[in-house]
Amino acid sequence: MPRGTRKRKGSTRKGKFDPSDAKNVKHTSIGVWDLYEEIQPELSHIPGSSRLEPYIEILQNLPFVWRMLKDIGSIRACWFHLVVYLISEGIASLVPAVTLWYSAQLLNIVQLAIDERTVNRQLLFEIAAGRLACLFVARLMKYSKKRCVTPLNLHIRRFYALHSFRAMARLDVPAFDDDAVQRQLEQSVAPNSHTTIAWDTVRTSLAGVAMLIQLISQLSVLVSVLRGQRDGPLLAVLSFAQTIFTRSTFSQNFLTTAVWAATTKDARYVRMEGMKRTVSDTAHRKEIVAGGLQQYLLEQFKLTSGVLGDRGGNFMELLRMHKVDQVSLFSFLEDPLRELPQIVFTLRAVQYPASIPISLASLNLITQTSTSFTHTLVSLYNETGSLTQKFADIRRLYAVENIPNRVLDGTESFPEDGRSLELGISIEFRNVYFRYPTSEVYVLKDVSFRIEKGQLCVIVGANGSGKSTVLKLIARLYEPESGEILIDGKDIKRLKLDDLRRAISVLFQDYSLFPLSLKENIGLGDPDNADDEAKIQQAAYLGGAGDFIERLPEGYDTYLERPVKDYYSALPEGTTTLFGRPVDYGRIRSVGKMDSASSKSISGGQMQRIALQVGFSPLMIPNY
Repeated sequence: MPRGTRKRKGSTRKGKFDPSDAKNVKHTSIGVWDLYEEIQPELSHIPGSSRLEPYIEILQNLPFVWRMLKDIGSIRACWFHLVVYLISEGIASLVPAVTLWYSAQLLNIVQLAIDERTVNRQLLFEIAAGRLACLFVARLMKYSKKRCVTPLNLHIRRFYALHSFRAMARLDVPAFDDDAVQRQLEQSVAPNSHTTIAWDTVRTSLAGVAMLIQLISQLSVLVSVLRGQRDGPLLAVLSFAQTIFTRSTFSQNFLTTAVWAATTKDARYVRMEGMKRTVSDTAHRKEIVAGGLQQYLLEQFKLTSGVLGDRGGNFMELLRMHKVDQVSLFSFLEDPLRELPQIVFTLRAVQYPASIPISLASLNLITQTSTSFTHTLVSLYNETGSLTQKFADIRRLYAVENIPNRVLDGTESFPEDGRSLELGISIEFRNVYFRYPTSEVYVLKDVSFRIEKGQLCVIVGANGSGKSTVLKLIARLYEPESGEILIDGKDIKRLKLDDLRRAISVLFQDYSLFPLSLKENIGLGDPDNADDEAKIQQAAYLGGAGDFIERLPEGYDTYLERPVKDYYSALPEGTTTLFGRPVDYGRIRSVGKMDSASSKSISGGQMQRIALQVGFSPLMIPNY
């Protein structure tokens, strides 16, 4: 996938996003960046419609969320932990209300002290014991959820790893090479390898439900406790109004337009970023030092940076600053609303002096509850992000399995008689035109030729003349723009892809070995016999690779590049090998774009011999 692509929220609606459409797209300049945000057509005539877009997006994505829940429910290994997690989340959401109820009993103690000048010590002891029990239950539920998270995440991640693998493995070359498809695949994977989009969505949704239960239960307790108190309901409404306004102000930063794009046309900023990459990329270090370019680059960077000033920055940082600078009516009302309960309390204390102790206790109880709820709400959004984002991620997660291939499968089996392949196949090109998807130049233009069965044919030509392209078209990695390709006299498009590709073997000049063992690399040349070690060894010897493979310490099980790295702390400098392999300081080498120290040292010629086995083992291994 393309490096440097940042996973962001995106729309899942059909259609086209055109930044030049001033009617449906809002343009904002942020520093050197131009931000374009789409207004959904069905809402464009409604004032303030941008506030409704996130909720419409949620509704559109609900079918995919429901499918996700059914898929997770089908994972039997998740059942126990999921039930425990649900119970723990539910109990944890009710604990604050129970704690509030015990705290409310303090009002009865205060009232009794005012009326009878005495304190109910038994009730006070029960309240203390109840609050301690609530603290213990809350801690226990938190521990219970924590113990469930890891196994749930592992099971769900394994399930969706298969889903993603299947979605990527089925793609043909033109589809997989498409930048739009690459972005779609990247967006379907969680940016954090330790979790999954599905589990994040489940956790966020459950947290949202728990938050709602917590709010309703706390309000219910408050209403029942304050019903008989003078101005109790009024104080509660004023206190929670501030909480509601805080939530509205906070959510504006997350619930933004679903479709947007940002670009910069500032040539100075682009040049400055290019200079950054020039001095940080090891590929250019020799030229910089040999050409004495250090001082020139430094002066140019300093000059450009000074001209741009604070305008020339990372888009996301400038966007955050832009959001912070925006002032809304809610932000002005937030502070006065916070002070209103105290103002009402003061006025009532002057009017009814005898009620000061009970009103003060009520005010303290309400204030603590609203403050706790506000903190919980803000923490939830800070930790999990927008529910709109999560639901959109789920839609993208399932959308990748429907990415269409560009090369359509045929319907006819090939060959009709398996023994006919022993004589070879005939190939004919008739007036074939072809150009690669991202190019305007034709690689093949009105090409026609015929190769008979069993005929040896060598195609020669200059670089870029289309020699490799001919092979790619025969293997149907791409489709010609026009013209016909015939295999044994049949249109190649009518043949089943699997049958065709099993009947031929292709070794490209830019060959690569899979990050698998040598045994599996050779075996994949003939998937039907990929597990037959005798045939694999026979193919290796026929191709001239058997001797040097057996001389390797791990033989046919050797990985030229281990796909899994070892983990270890800082080691004594004398440690050069570990677990039978050279110590590989992977992070340092990856930053410097160096080859891994764990790769096996074999020559280019030996690599070619192994590649030959992958390409031609079906032809070299006789059928028993």
